Amino acid sequence: FYNYRDRVCIVTLSSEEADFIIDTIALGEAARDMQRLVNREGVPVLMHSGQNDVLALKRDYAFEFELVHDTAVVAMLLGLQHTGLAAIVQSYLGIPLEKELQRHDWSRRPIEPEHVHYLINDTKHLFKMHDLMMDELAKLELMDEYEIECRAVAEAEPRPREFDPERFRKIKGHGDLSDKQRGVLKVLYAWRDELASKLDRAPFRVTGDYTLLDMARRLPRDLDALAQIRGVGEWMVQDHGSRLLGLIEQGLSQPVGVRPPKRRPTGPLPPRMDQQQRDRLGELKRWREKEAEARGVGIQAVLPTAVLKDLIFEPPKNPVELARIPRVGTSRAERYGESILGILDA
Repeated sequence: FYNYRDRVCIVTLSSEEADFIIDTIALGEAARDMQRLVNREGVPVLMHSGQNDVLALKRDYAFEFELVHDTAVVAMLLGLQHTGLAAIVQSYLGIPLEKELQRHDWSRRPIEPEHVHYLINDTKHLFKMHDLMMDELAKLELMDEYEIECRAVAEAEPRPREFDPERFRKIKGHGDLSDKQRGVLKVLYAWRDELASKLDRAPFRVTGDYTLLDMARRLPRDLDALAQIRGVGEWMVQDHGSRLLGLIEQGLSQPVGVRPPKRRPTGPLPPRMDQQQRDRLGELKRWREKEAEARGVGIQAVLPTAVLKDLIFEPPKNPVELARIPRVGTSRAERYGESILGILDA
């Protein structure tokens, strides 16, 4: 939200006895030693909606996670309507959590006392809340499913950020431009990303989409005209004005059509569903909803969305093969095998 590159700025840890705030920016590379605190053999790391945290810690500090428990996963399996931390803490413990700092820039220093209070609330209630939620999971016989989904969180791997020059087409109004104006917009869009990366600032904090669109629409040819564009500040004219005027000329010489170009695949193409497979997918989804409602659980507890297409393209022949599919497992195969195999064989 604030920076171009995501990074771990602060880590909050709680035990049953104490809470800790770790300033990873101050520690620098020494923050890698957190691994010894977090990943102790046989001791699960308890999180809420932990996948982003897992990905960030793996990306920045090469963390490895053996065991993860996640209260957001519990909420998903239970089919709770609201799965955010504040909503669940309020529901299970009756404790209201502050939300004022949800959009705070955690790379800013110093860390103030109100920041510490807010951060500690992210973790200090998890133990008690998790115990209560696990009782519900056990009653609904969802422990195997919970283990599988938590393993998926722990095994998630970060992907490098890649710039897509064709995403300029997401800017509302690009379709109303001429081909030459659209060429200008594409060039300006790439410039903004380049500058945002250099400044480590979120692209929209460099300049908004509406400003890029207005430049492409009005095509300023001198600095005075550029300064009249909505959202173009004095700093932009002084620091980047000449470059922008040059880019506008460049874009005019590289017209871009309304339709995106066809891309050559860099790997194997994903399979396409035929009508029979689409029908089976629809039937699986309808069955999943009915089963979840009948059991009083979330639809992901019945069958994770991530495995639906795998089942369609490579249907298992028996419950043993079904249980071997990642994210399905023994309990789901035993409980639902007959229904799932019946739909896939229809």
